[in-house]
Amino acid sequence: MRRQIIGAFMLAAAGTFALAAPAGAASGLLVVNGVPRHNPPRGCYPASSPVTIHNHTNTMVLVHAAANCQGPVTAEVEPGQSARIFGASYFVF
Repeated sequence: MRRQIIGAFMLAAAGTFALAAPAGAASGLLVVNGVPRHNPPRGCYPASSPVTIHNHTNTMVLVHAAANCQGPVTAEVEPGQSARIFGASYFVF
């Protein structure tokens, strides 16, 4: 009986971890210029200007003026916020 309980617990724990967002990924939905991204991985992404971001994730997104997340930050889009701003790339934390 004890083995069955431990086995059930291990199976439940494995299922929980399998459904979680990968390490280094934002949890939720990020929509950039109309393209949805579910649980986007941390990193820098190209964008065409103007950039429209709807951030429904648990992390901040920075919009940069230049490609490769270089140049000044033109917007800081917090979770639950949206922005339409000039930019050539964006960084997901």
